[in-house]
Amino acid sequence: MSGTLNSFKKSLDIVKDNPFITLYFVLYLIVLFLIIPFFIAGRNILIAMILGVLMLLLTCAFVSGWFNMIKTSTLNFKKDKTPEQKLEEAIKLKDDFFCGVSAYILPVIAGTVVVIGLFYLHSYLSDLFFGKIDEIIYDLSKHANDTEAIKNYFITLPESTWAVIFKKSIFSYIICSFITLFFLYWSASLYLNKNCSLNPFFAILDSIKVMFKKFFETAAVFVILMIINFILISIQAFFMENVIISFITMILRIYFAAYIVVLIFDLYEANKLKNAECSCNVCERIPAEGTPAIEQSLEQNNSDNRPDSIG
Repeated sequence: MSGTLNSFKKSLDIVKDNPFITLYFVLYLIVLFLIIPFFIAGRNILIAMILGVLMLLLTCAFVSGWFNMIKTSTLNFKKDKTPEQKLEEAIKLKDDFFCGVSAYILPVIAGTVVVIGLFYLHSYLSDLFFGKIDEIIYDLSKHANDTEAIKNYFITLPESTWAVIFKKSIFSYIICSFITLFFLYWSASLYLNKNCSLNPFFAILDSIKVMFKKFFETAAVFVILMIINFILISIQAFFMENVIISFITMILRIYFAAYIVVLIFDLYEANKLKNAECSCNVCERIPAEGTPAIEQSLEQNNSDNRPDSIG
């Protein structure tokens, strides 16, 4: 458990020492927010489909490079670096971003399609079990910019409709939580496990394996992150009309999103290094000569764990 606590602190230091991680995320959100209004307001199905595909490709391209930045930051992290060293390493991250896009774009697209398929399946099952609420969603979209109209609309909904919404919400929350748990280490496995490199399906299996192997630790981290995220969302919703508090909360949520990804990468890497250390102490691997073979095993293990350059 102490290792997990160290990862919480180390991840915070990584985000703090590498401001470009958060900056690139903000730039991506700005571009996305510029596209979304055209996607929502579009009446032409063909244009909406094209914009949807562009948004998907943009997201996959960003994630491919962003995860590679986080990989480099996690592997190269050292304490007590000078401000000049921190600045130099932060500037070099831009090269890792573009190298990551070229190397990982196809595996990330494949993994994204699998996740979208699972969420679509969950949505289909939810409609099959509890019924559809497409009309409600359509009516809400017409009042998207009118808070008072939305409140009045919710008041007019009958109890039977509220019951369907409640059941679908509980079902979606449970299923989406399990999907998130299964894929929690997927990105870290794809980027940090050489056996899964560039193979998204091996990374999925490895993510599930790591999740079950560290189930209680993973579940505890997941619950803590969900609670913190819920608190931030609640504060932002409660003080929606307060511009200053809403802006501060939005900034905190952006930093927190970046922090979550860094934490997942660090937890996976720490677990991988721990397993590597344990594998060097297996008695069957120690021959009669003893020390030279052990030193050779340790040297090989250290060479495997060195940060590797991509592209």
